[in-house]
Amino acid sequence: MKDYWGKISERFDEWTSPLRPSPEDVEMFRNRLQFTSRTLLLGVTPELQSLATIAVDHNPRAIEIHQATAVLGDWANLPFGSEFDAAIGDGSLNVFQGAPELFFQQARKVLKKNGHLTLRVFISPETKEDLASVLEKKEEMGFHAFKWRVAQVLANPYVRVKDLYHVIKPVCEHPTLELYQESDLIYYFPKLSELPPWNKIQFGTSYELADRCPVITWFS
Repeated sequence: MKDYWGKISERFDEWTSPLRPSPEDVEMFRNRLQFTSRTLLLGVTPELQSLATIAVDHNPRAIEIHQATAVLGDWANLPFGSEFDAAIGDGSLNVFQGAPELFFQQARKVLKKNGHLTLRVFISPETKEDLASVLEKKEEMGFHAFKWRVAQVLANPYVRVKDLYHVIKPVCEHPTLELYQESDLIYYFPKLSELPPWNKIQFGTSYELADRCPVITWFS
């Protein structure tokens, strides 16, 4: 689909947690940033904009819709030097279209000495669920939690967005599902054990699947 992220931004109000950070998540970010002065936001997540000095996003439509203080840029080649005390992002690692090692390398590039990276990350369970069982339980959870559980079953640890559409469409309808149909993007759903060692991790409790959406800090 042309301008996938622009379309997502146009319909952002149709997304809820776990896809969007909850007030509880935002407070976790805020607590991690209390001793920082310059913070870079990876993406233009509305809930996190007030915590950042500036954001960087590759989609001009998303920047416009979310009215962000942002520059156009590629996370695979961030247009900054080591000038930030912190970098933050919501799901940024999961949607990065490249190797996770490059993502962390670029984060280190823009951080000052002793700077830190804090992300909310969507993780897969250590023991993979059975797809048929998850599909059977679709009525027991909200659509977005259901969609993420399906994604985590399919991920190894990557999953094509269009594959989500083809698996979910026969069993469940939702107005936002059509946006996935022609997307060429790949999402990354690592297990917690597959992530680099972290300095701090905290799990929320206020929404479905919060136990798979920790706020994690590296580097400090």
